[in-house]
Amino acid sequence: MNRLEPFDRAMTLAAQAFTSIFPVVIVTFSLLPQDDSGRLGSRVAQALALPETTRSALAGSLPDDPEQATTFGVLSLLIVLVSATSFSRALTRMYAKAWSVRGPGWRSPWRWIAAILAITSCTVALQIAQRSTSGLGWTAGALLLTCSVNTVLWTWVPSVLLAAEVPWRFLAPGGALMGAATVALFFASKVYMPSAMSYADDHFGELGVAFTCIGWLFAVAFVLIVATVVGVVVAREPGPASRFLARRSAFLADRAAPDDGSLIPQE
Repeated sequence: MNRLEPFDRAMTLAAQAFTSIFPVVIVTFSLLPQDDSGRLGSRVAQALALPETTRSALAGSLPDDPEQATTFGVLSLLIVLVSATSFSRALTRMYAKAWSVRGPGWRSPWRWIAAILAITSCTVALQIAQRSTSGLGWTAGALLLTCSVNTVLWTWVPSVLLAAEVPWRFLAPGGALMGAATVALFFASKVYMPSAMSYADDHFGELGVAFTCIGWLFAVAFVLIVATVVGVVVAREPGPASRFLARRSAFLADRAAPDDGSLIPQE
């Protein structure tokens, strides 16, 4: 954790996510089919659970006509995806440092776009699932779906970003921890975010809402870093889990951690 500088890295990830994931979500909603009453600004504001004042500001800044919204999405999609790779690159650096491996660099930039698309798709899909079951409440099945989707997502994302240099089964413990943590984050967001967003909107307007979102993203990024580090320790440090994972792979033997406890492989 000390080597990763979690607070600085979490703030970097939060800022990059705010300027990367949110635009992709907006463009994604602009491309989804909508009825006559489904204006782009209203749909995005509802998905992000924004306060009423901020919803009005967002609705006024995005096109209302369905054809204009579609044109906005198509023309913006490529630019947004390219700019969103900054978040993927920050994630790659975090995972590479945690596992003491070299990232693929600019050799395969498609991996950055693939990670962004996967994160956005899962976020939108879970939002749609949440809205579809809002009248019935979140059952154990829905929570299991959230945990399962995020477990697969956060096992697959580092595997893609690191060009499969770390076998996926070594990434699975960190992915499972992040999947379980998303359930806790979901309940925490339901308790904290509505009041925090309303307070920020009442006292500081749209700027306060933006800072609140960044603060929440910081918490999510910090949880992701902790889950990653714990997953690395579970997979690499001597114990039942590492022995089980190492049965069919020489990965741990090739990258044995030194005696000082750092994650830098011995030469």
